[in-house]
Amino acid sequence: MTGPSSHLDKGWRCLDEGDFSGARRAAERDMEEDPGNPESLLLLAACARAQGDFEKSLELLAQASEADEEWGAPSQWMAEILAEDLGRPEEALKFASQALERADEEEEFLDAIVLKAGLEIQLGKTKAAQVTLSELPSADEVDLPPELSLDLGYLFLEAEVIAEAEKRFRSLTSVMEKPGGLPSLPAMLHAEQSSAASHAVATEHQAEAWYGLGLCAEALSDESGKRDAWLRVLTLDSEAPLAEPRLSEAEMGEVAEQALKELPEAARKLIAHVPIVIVDSPARQEVERGMDPRLLGMFEGTAYSDGGMLGGAPQVTQILLFRKNLERMAVDAEDLREQIRITLLHETGHFFGMSEDDLADVGLD
Repeated sequence: MTGPSSHLDKGWRCLDEGDFSGARRAAERDMEEDPGNPESLLLLAACARAQGDFEKSLELLAQASEADEEWGAPSQWMAEILAEDLGRPEEALKFASQALERADEEEEFLDAIVLKAGLEIQLGKTKAAQVTLSELPSADEVDLPPELSLDLGYLFLEAEVIAEAEKRFRSLTSVMEKPGGLPSLPAMLHAEQSSAASHAVATEHQAEAWYGLGLCAEALSDESGKRDAWLRVLTLDSEAPLAEPRLSEAEMGEVAEQALKELPEAARKLIAHVPIVIVDSPARQEVERGMDPRLLGMFEGTAYSDGGMLGGAPQVTQILLFRKNLERMAVDAEDLREQIRITLLHETGHFFGMSEDDLADVGLD
């Protein structure tokens, strides 16, 4: 591959600024000078994807892949579009495999590994994912960005390679806990804004790594290890304030009330007396007893079915929604509203005695 031309440089800048017409013009001008240039086709494909024309983007990427059969980027992009935008993971896996075969740089190789293994896990091909992940260098051999290290740790966890997942998470927490690796909070209060932002990111990465260690301990039935890891997560999450909330507490309450209106009238009457309480995070004493610190919501009290079977009124306390966890999980305000809706209906299901499997069957897992 040759380096991008000045036309393509301009085109990518236009795309970053949302100027799709300018980006396409730049790609077309480059193709006039260099017909069939796969990099021009890649830029045109990026424009098509950004505007929601996924099939056109796939067509352009296929042309770019044919124009340079050693270049892995078009295959990687095709896999991502098929998986993320079109929901066709089986087809995506074929192109992810091709991208891995063509990868000739470390970054391309690692991106392809993550994508391919993730698709294999999604498709229930656990053994295949284990084989794919076995191609990775050990955690001691390469120094990876924290985001990628976390992705790999979670992939090993989902592929049921718990020891390797634990090693990836543990190495990440060890690096961050070295002197100078993660500055103390009091020192950061006097640092410049950029340093404070770096601290917040490092704290977030460390919390994610400890959360992964908690999941590893849970998979190994190590209750003590799980509680210790998740208490660290709760502490670190409390040190990392969220950005400007997408919804106020009152707005969250309105979304929850609206979700309850989806229930049948008889169910609404039964749950009408159950208060919906919005708090920041699970209580420390609950996490000490083993509760997931990243839980989105929780039903407290006696399920209606249990109260009914005993012949008395159900002793219900409340449904809790954990604001910071919901905010952290959502990608935007619309997604936050949907997460609140699903969480509220999920916890309402527990009130009526539904199990986690029951809730998964109706799409409320």
